[in-house]
Amino acid sequence: MELKPDQKTAAARLILCGGLAAVLWGAAAKFPGLEPYRPWLEEHKLEAGAATAAALFGLSLLLFPLPEGERAQKEQDTCCGYSPVA
Repeated sequence: MELKPDQKTAAARLILCGGLAAVLWGAAAKFPGLEPYRPWLEEHKLEAGAATAAALFGLSLLLFPLPEGERAQKEQDTCCGYSPVA
């Protein structure tokens, strides 16, 4: 299955956010401020990592929106599914 360019960008961004979440998870073990939450974090590693990756992905979309790409241009050129005849 071939991914479109804007899907490749989103997938790459999601992979980077997942990697950063994993790094943050490793660093969180040494952070004393999380001591009260440590038992819950140890029980729910996957959920905590997924929530962190999702939060980072959402934050990255707010700060750096995905480019409109070719799809937006094609949608502007068509009207109700019909394209103009040249």
